[in-house]
Amino acid sequence: MTLTRAELAAEQVFAGIGGEVSDPPVVMPAALPLELSGEAVRARLCVFSDHEGAEQALRPDLTLPVAAEEAARRARGEGGEQIVRYAARAYRLPADRGSPVEFTQVGFERFGADSSPEADADVFRLVSEAAAAAGASEGHAWFGDLAIFPAFVDALGLPESMAGAVKRAFRQAGGVRALLDKEGTGAPTGLAARLKGASWDEAEAIVQDVLAVSGAPLIGARTLPEIVERLLAKAADAEAGGVPDEAHATLDAVLDVEAAPAEAVKLLTEIAGNSGARAALPAIERLATRMAAIEKTAPQFLSKARFGTPFGRRFNYYDGFVFELFAPNAPETRPFGAGGRYDTLLSRLSEGSVEGTAIGGVLRADRIGGGA
Repeated sequence: MTLTRAELAAEQVFAGIGGEVSDPPVVMPAALPLELSGEAVRARLCVFSDHEGAEQALRPDLTLPVAAEEAARRARGEGGEQIVRYAARAYRLPADRGSPVEFTQVGFERFGADSSPEADADVFRLVSEAAAAAGASEGHAWFGDLAIFPAFVDALGLPESMAGAVKRAFRQAGGVRALLDKEGTGAPTGLAARLKGASWDEAEAIVQDVLAVSGAPLIGARTLPEIVERLLAKAADAEAGGVPDEAHATLDAVLDVEAAPAEAVKLLTEIAGNSGARAALPAIERLATRMAAIEKTAPQFLSKARFGTPFGRRFNYYDGFVFELFAPNAPETRPFGAGGRYDTLLSRLSEGSVEGTAIGGVLRADRIGGGA
């Protein structure tokens, strides 16, 4: 594959951190991206059936197949810190008119390294420097931290079933408010009633039986685990009688935080102090430390930077710091740089047999200057 001059410039920046170069298989079992991609991306996957009828997908990004290779490496007994770099093609159906199905991602993944705000800031610095080398003279950043909202949920002391339901709903656009705005009925109905008190495995088996009997295929943006999650959440919501009004107001306020990063830290700190959710303060302090490090080492795209509590759910495997870089006036579907932390992904890929911190960053040089 021939890289453009901009892609080569970005690749040279990432080459400075060392590591190995990888170009993992283009085709992967479709279950992997279907389970781990958010709704917006899942609807854009290139999925097909192979000659044996098994459902396959073209890799929608490089992080998933590279992480799968790392999970396999660690399962073989190899450990330690590992850096993997790539400049390879990914495939997604267009989000808007003019966007390509096939595009190049230049990036890196870092496994087993220190999981700290400073390490997060260094990834943002590297992607910013690669963007500048590729020709990005201006732009703005969006930041998120997918650990903030769950920290507030835990700090509010909700019943375990309700807390789990709210955290799961956070992963779906509009899911939390849809759950919070419902009044608890005291008794679940329909299929949710059958799942009351069921374990995850029992609930999944029941839903599979219902789908098999009805002959209804899984089509669209919902996976079987998400269907089970929503039904269990419905049962938990009804049984718990809904989220208390004070907790409801606090979570609403947390979801509404969208501001310049320093202002967002201030708002979140005030919410935690005023609501008694002080146990969320360590997560907020981590955010403050990270943003201070970013302002010191990579200020180029910060003049119009924003932080949003719900930001970053495009891929479900992210679980902490996330960011995207945009050219001026670019739509939200066209970031030219992105990255984030996904410390639980290796465990999820290996069914808990291996663990390791993970963070990465990518550049889409074709989008610099407002391109597709």
